[in-house]
Amino acid sequence: MRQCALCRGVVPFLLIGWGLMLWGCRPTVLGPTMPSGYRIELPEASQALRSHPLALTVRVSDMAGQPVDEVLVHFHIPDAWATRAQVDPPTVATRQGQATTTFRARASGQLMVQIAVEDRTANIPITVVGDTPRF
Repeated sequence: MRQCALCRGVVPFLLIGWGLMLWGCRPTVLGPTMPSGYRIELPEASQALRSHPLALTVRVSDMAGQPVDEVLVHFHIPDAWATRAQVDPPTVATRQGQATTTFRARASGQLMVQIAVEDRTANIPITVVGDTPRF
């Protein structure tokens, strides 16, 4: 009997903790944008190796959640980091709702990539670490 009372107290606690963990794993979504009402799913904060490419993918959908084609997504390295990193290409039109660019950094440290779609802009932090050691 005592074990059942313990289970009734622990099980809800575990369910709440599990729910919070799953909620924290949700992607960052911006929107709706103006004037089109798009929803933008941003890439998560990332880690990259210096001089190695990192793909950054943005997903764009309409209000019904359907992918939208031919939406321009702008990727920009702020001036403070422009000499240390680049994105190529800087502007990408979505295909099947996705736009992907390649980030590459020439120096280690905490950098930022700005992503803009219509009137919405967000900063994505990227931690760049040195090259992998060679043995």
